[in-house]
Amino acid sequence: MKSTSLIAAAALTVLSCLAAPDAQAASCSGRGCNGMDPSVTGCSAGSTIADTDRMFTSGTAELRWSPTCKTNWVRVSNYAGGDSALRITVWTGGERVGFVAPGTPGNHWGNMVYAPGCARGEVVYVDKDGSHHTARLKSSAC
Repeated sequence: MKSTSLIAAAALTVLSCLAAPDAQAASCSGRGCNGMDPSVTGCSAGSTIADTDRMFTSGTAELRWSPTCKTNWVRVSNYAGGDSALRITVWTGGERVGFVAPGTPGNHWGNMVYAPGCARGEVVYVDKDGSHHTARLKSSAC
């Protein structure tokens, strides 16, 4: 009987090691996430793309959605870099969150806004000649 208990205990230990680890809980939720970084808070895990728009020179603007935190934010992917910083904004109703990202090559993202319904976002870039370029985004609930 003792050896059967040991075998069962060993089997449970092996199975628990093979099981997928628990997802780390996000450190904020709802309006408590407003203005926070989605990567730092854990809200970016499991996020999806709600909308995309091509950037003016290169890259893609994405409106991201976190089902865990019920938030949206804007991410710029594969940006080649440019003359000015990127003004990244996301809003819903009366809540607006802005972020300025450097005009350096790579991926950039803004902070979050609680948006269980309609959310909108934009990325604004200004050329050295003063021309403004805007990528506009909106969720399917708009």
